[in-house]
Amino acid sequence: MSADSDFTHWHQCVANLLDSESDSERIYELLRGAESLVRGNSSMAILYPADGPPEITHHRLLANEQLSTQVDRYIEGAYLFDPFYRAAVDEDKEGFYLLREVAPDAFGQTEYFRRYYREANLGDEGCYLLRGENGIIASLSIGRSSDLGGGRFSLHEVSLLKSLVPIVESVLRKWIYNYNRSGNQVETFGKRLESALENFGSSLLTKRECEVLHMTMRGHSIKSMAEKLDASVDTIKTHRKNIYSKLDVTSQSELFYLFISALRYHSGTDPDPLTSLEK
Repeated sequence: MSADSDFTHWHQCVANLLDSESDSERIYELLRGAESLVRGNSSMAILYPADGPPEITHHRLLANEQLSTQVDRYIEGAYLFDPFYRAAVDEDKEGFYLLREVAPDAFGQTEYFRRYYREANLGDEGCYLLRGENGIIASLSIGRSSDLGGGRFSLHEVSLLKSLVPIVESVLRKWIYNYNRSGNQVETFGKRLESALENFGSSLLTKRECEVLHMTMRGHSIKSMAEKLDASVDTIKTHRKNIYSKLDVTSQSELFYLFISALRYHSGTDPDPLTSLEK
């Protein structure tokens, strides 16, 4: 598709967006138009209420992506390890970011990366983030398969995506505003899951071991953890060895699935979700 036809498609999507009467229609046209500009073939719009589960309202999956993994498991708790979500929650980031700009240095070795990027054959992804009232976060992501020119967006394509920030933020801001007015929030879910992650392993591990555990699961390397926790590399290695021994796991992948399994049975009566697996 030529550059001219790309912009022709984009302008038509903008025209449709302006005529749309619902948030759903506006977001659909926005995703469709943005994809056309950069040959994107995987996109998603997600709303993260402060006290409710994520709402994935739009998604276009690649042929080898599974709905149960990309949507169902994500909503159940895997989203807690999404680098874009963490950037918005932990660092108050807004605007447009590429995955490589927000992911920890060893993110490529995590189970989350394997399941949501490598196995899905997703070569690159950019995401628009906007924070709204009541702690709500809205995100709109554009991805591309590795099959298309190596997958990575070119500098020109990144520039195009960044140029869309004003119109994307306008649509997302209106989406958040309408959501707040509708009163759809489901109380306690989001806070319960964040608390479960924060306390995961606390019944068996020391406070410092818990910090190393959480950073390991999010994709930080041993060197990165040593710098952030002001400790030596050998100390971090010892902590991680103790964590694996105490939790009876042998890899980061097993840690990921141990957490997801614990969430399914966690009633919230005990802060550490691991205790639910022992009953």
